[in-house]
Amino acid sequence: MSDEVRTYDLIVVGAGAAGLATAHRAVDLGARVLVLEKADTPGGSAALSAGILWTAPDLDVLGRIQPDGDPELGSLVVKGYEQAVDDVRASGASVSDEWRDHLEWGRACKIDIARLFEVWAREIADSGDLLTNVSRVELRTEGDAVMGVRFRHRGECVEAYARGGVVLATGGFQGDPELRQSFIGFGADDIAVRSNPHSVGDGFRLGRSAGGAASRHLSAFYGHTLPSPLTVDARVFLRLTLYCSAYGIIVNRQGRRFTDESLGDEVSNQLLVRQPGHRAVLIWDDEVQRKRALAVPYPSGMALDRHAEATELGARTAAADSLEGLIGTVAGWGVDGAGLRRTLEAYRRASEGADVPLDAPLPLRPSPLATPPFRAVEIQPCITIPFGGLRVDGDSRVLDRSGQAVPGLFAAGADAGGAQDLRYVGGIVFGFVFGRRAAESALSSIATRA
Repeated sequence: MSDEVRTYDLIVVGAGAAGLATAHRAVDLGARVLVLEKADTPGGSAALSAGILWTAPDLDVLGRIQPDGDPELGSLVVKGYEQAVDDVRASGASVSDEWRDHLEWGRACKIDIARLFEVWAREIADSGDLLTNVSRVELRTEGDAVMGVRFRHRGECVEAYARGGVVLATGGFQGDPELRQSFIGFGADDIAVRSNPHSVGDGFRLGRSAGGAASRHLSAFYGHTLPSPLTVDARVFLRLTLYCSAYGIIVNRQGRRFTDESLGDEVSNQLLVRQPGHRAVLIWDDEVQRKRALAVPYPSGMALDRHAEATELGARTAAADSLEGLIGTVAGWGVDGAGLRRTLEAYRRASEGADVPLDAPLPLRPSPLATPPFRAVEIQPCITIPFGGLRVDGDSRVLDRSGQAVPGLFAAGADAGGAQDLRYVGGIVFGFVFGRRAAESALSSIATRA
């Protein structure tokens, strides 16, 4: 038996970027909202991020970068970007000037995400309820329709119902080893998690229990490489992310390249999961060190010597005045020295125009390793959010296997999948855009029924 029953206009499960954006928009529309968060504070993984709001600048670029993503969902994010920025400004949180070369093709701005979440959380709590340390959330249904939730809070079992339904925004399944292995494969249960520890697939499981279908792209994810064998936690999430890998050479333990490095560190990171031992080595020369590795990766980013800091923290790193010396050190880490030597020679010749076979395409910006000293660091893959989740439509409604909406059930943020595949076209912005759309869709259903 439940100790208490409550009624709201909308219930949101999860208080990260998507959940807070959903609830904020619902409050703006005059709704009374209940937000449930399992952690002791709201914010989710977005609160640990650099607060960069970004995506593709137009649909042509989106189609080039993300040709296999859901075209409806992706286009809505591109079209909804400016509204998302306006929503941040309206809260009073600071928004930087926009820059147009994020990852060399995106539009972006930096927001004061801590201030934004503080304002939104206060607004939600003042007009409804925002509960933290919530556990054992279950969906309550009548027939095929989702009507509310049951959960535990402060030792009590509570039932809550919402006229508009329930929005799932729990942040993805990256924290659950079983789901990582099931969907990503390649021993992904053993890779590091570069996000909050509470996103363990609660939203995905709840949606599936109500008849929701899985989206496409369940095996794809966003994350970045980090030095190995360092422990991955919030202290190194941003400081030691190796954005400069797009300008270096990455080889696996066989000494072979397995990625076009110029596609970006987030792409190399995904492909690294498929390599022996989930480890690789990033190599670059002093020109890349001076022009890329020591430079800020984006406006307001941190300028620091990540190689030196990784060395100080105990990562496997090397520096040498000759490539032969570097190869000798890297071979001591379990990399095939002869294979690495062949790879570097073939890469050099291909970058000079020779027609030689390569294990991976030559990057648009070849890094021929011409300027000593040469540097190397062993790298490991990390997952921040999955690209797969529940199948949704453009109004954030969860769809079943036949493509029909599950009545009363919505999903936003990393719980809603299918819009992205191998390439990354934004994270926080997806939560903001589809959180807003979820609130509007759910609350419009109240008027329709009335």
